[in-house]
Amino acid sequence: MASPRFFANDLAPVAYYHCISRVVDRRFAFLDEEREQFVRLMRAYESFCQVRVLSYCVMSNHFHIMVEVQKRPEGQVYSDAWLLKQVALIYSKPAVRAIKEALETFRSQGHVQAADELKEKYLVRMWDVSQFMKELKQRFSLWFNKRENRKGTLWEQRFTSVLLEGEQAALSVMSAYIDLNPVRAGMVNDPKDYRWCSYAEAVAGGRKALSALYTVTRDHRQHGKHQAVRRTPSQAKVLADYRVWLFGQGEEVRSGEGVDSKVLRRGVKRESVEQVRSQGGKLTLAETLRHRVTYFSAGVALGRRSFVDSFFEVNRRQIDPRRKQGARAMKGGSFAGLFTFRAPRVGVV
Repeated sequence: MASPRFFANDLAPVAYYHCISRVVDRRFAFLDEEREQFVRLMRAYESFCQVRVLSYCVMSNHFHIMVEVQKRPEGQVYSDAWLLKQVALIYSKPAVRAIKEALETFRSQGHVQAADELKEKYLVRMWDVSQFMKELKQRFSLWFNKRENRKGTLWEQRFTSVLLEGEQAALSVMSAYIDLNPVRAGMVNDPKDYRWCSYAEAVAGGRKALSALYTVTRDHRQHGKHQAVRRTPSQAKVLADYRVWLFGQGEEVRSGEGVDSKVLRRGVKRESVEQVRSQGGKLTLAETLRHRVTYFSAGVALGRRSFVDSFFEVNRRQIDPRRKQGARAMKGGSFAGLFTFRAPRVGVV
């Protein structure tokens, strides 16, 4: 029998959870393309469900997500336009059009209650960690099963979760634990090199990951939930401080000091920890450039604007139809004249 999950008090304005779910039979179902698709879906349902992902890591047969869940605002009235914008994040254009037409029909006929009840069917799926996890896992399962021509459940069981205290101490420890998963699994030596974790996304300049990192490393009670994080010295300090903390938390544990000592817990080599500390957690410009190219492009396209735009036109059918331009300038003085293209979308969210 599965152990019961515990949730925050209904009166709490915000709650934090560490959620985990594993693939059935612990099979290694997540390769690069599967991890990419999972992160895309995670971000889409994060926005739809009105939650906030603070840290994540997608491994070969399981995933970790630390999520912030606000209490549903009381007395708030949401317009039809707002709702349609939300459902467009996870539904196809025909489905969104059908919802819009149904709302317009109810309104034109004076059936205000029917229109509100239809909206409520979608609103009850928001501000709820269980709904977020359920819908994310179900949607990924549908994509995966169709792609692999398989049937049946993909997940071992329902997700497990740990309720977290919303203070820096608890959030930063859990974030480090999540980001260090690929290091302790022996997949990479540096978490920034594991593309499918929140720290790597933050180092690459991902806006959501950077904003979340600011929350888990600072007293977030003094900052707005959706505060924009920009490329400023304070942001660089957040990244540097977290890197020092991360490497300290992830240091390899051995049975002794000698060459014959055994590894008790795999992790970051002591020399690497000391090097990061001596550098104050700062990455060189070359390291940052190399990481951004790997993270955002991953073999897709990098070069002059004309080259990337040409790639975009040739592969337009594989790309989100809402995107109008292909080339995106690499930021930073040393990147002048270079343009990149983020990985094409695999499947429709």
